[in-house]
Amino acid sequence: MPASLFSEFGFSDKTTWKEQAKKELGKSENKINSWKIAPNLHVEAYYTAAEMKSGQFADLQNSQKKIPGWHNTPLINFDKPWPTNARIRSLLEEGADAILLNLPEPELIKSELAKTLHAVRLSDARIFFQTKINPEKLFDEISKGAGYYLKGGIANDPLANWMRSGTEYKHAIDDVCAVLHKTKTMREFRPLMIESHMYHNAGADPVQELAFLLAGTVHYVDKLTDAGISTLHALNRFFYSVSVGTDYLTEIAKLRALRFLHQKICRAYQLPDELGHPFIHAQTSSFYNTRQVAETNMIRATSEAMSAVIGGCDALTVLPYDHLLIETKGFSDRIAGNISSLLSSESYFDRVADPAAGSYLIEHLSLKLADAAWDLFLQTEEKGGLVACFETGFIQDEIEKSWLEKAASLHAARVMVGVNKFAFHETMPVPSQVSPAGDQEQRTKTLPVRNLSESWKEAKL
Repeated sequence: MPASLFSEFGFSDKTTWKEQAKKELGKSENKINSWKIAPNLHVEAYYTAAEMKSGQFADLQNSQKKIPGWHNTPLINFDKPWPTNARIRSLLEEGADAILLNLPEPELIKSELAKTLHAVRLSDARIFFQTKINPEKLFDEISKGAGYYLKGGIANDPLANWMRSGTEYKHAIDDVCAVLHKTKTMREFRPLMIESHMYHNAGADPVQELAFLLAGTVHYVDKLTDAGISTLHALNRFFYSVSVGTDYLTEIAKLRALRFLHQKICRAYQLPDELGHPFIHAQTSSFYNTRQVAETNMIRATSEAMSAVIGGCDALTVLPYDHLLIETKGFSDRIAGNISSLLSSESYFDRVADPAAGSYLIEHLSLKLADAAWDLFLQTEEKGGLVACFETGFIQDEIEKSWLEKAASLHAARVMVGVNKFAFHETMPVPSQVSPAGDQEQRTKTLPVRNLSESWKEAKL
């Protein structure tokens, strides 16, 4: 292309762009300065190539996914064996690449699992079993007659269960080790999940989610290696499960930051970069969903799903827009699955491994999130690690501050369509103050499950 083609346009540096933005925005000039992601973490409105010279950016980019695409992984809640089996087979035929199967009643399921998985080839179909069943016993059940090579995994994080409800977790490592030994040659079966959902749903900010997720990773790796599992085996056979919220660019950066942070963890354990490949399962958030006008959750889920796939998830679960209601509709399940299909088959996000690469803003945001999360992770480790910090209430106190700030923002200025703006059939006045949920004693024992729109409703009442 001839250089003279655009000769009438001169070069504009960052200062020139900033001055032009001031002229166009007028009184809204503050919008071009920065926005707040978390306490003490602010990001400028835009960046330039000149600000991308740090060697950290190369490491950040090299840590991202190398293979495009993701597994469309709808959620199925177990009901009865044969209807659940029919639903699994139907979804796999309709475009699902994997299934997240929620097994809420371990005693009932154990005897019914063979019927539920009838004619489902676990060597072909990836089934992630979301359950609190003993992982070794569960694996023994699902591997009966399933062949020598299984895909999928067990979506169970014992530490997360402990943080939610106080259930015992210390003996879970022995069970995970047993499954790791039994699946040593099954590289696509992951018997341990490390999740951030409990932090996200308690009101944590992205920095806290990442930092405490890392702390959980180190806890498990240390326990597994103490039990005789190699570092390589331990770091490559679990999967992350992460909630993705509505802050579009921040959530893209959060997943990219997680890959970069995982690389740092692998390096700390002296594992070569090319051998450390995290598997990230992303799930649309329930924290930002509303019961009042549930249909608005379809748009939220679409935005969250886009953040997840642009951020580089390996598997994606889109929750139905009405999943917070007592009775959900089959229509909502279909819409949820179609969101992922549209992003791949029509939007072609599955054609590029790292769609966000090269965006100056997202690269900076990813790195800033990673640096802030690493600092909080180190602070957690200095205090004795994840378990010690939870037992002393440090984690709960940090998340409580973030929750109160989010709730206050909603009640002051932040818009949630169908909640505090464009709501149907009722007027919603702005409450004068935000009340923390639960008493202090309860918050130091477990992490609460919260919902931002419900905080508005409670304060309104």
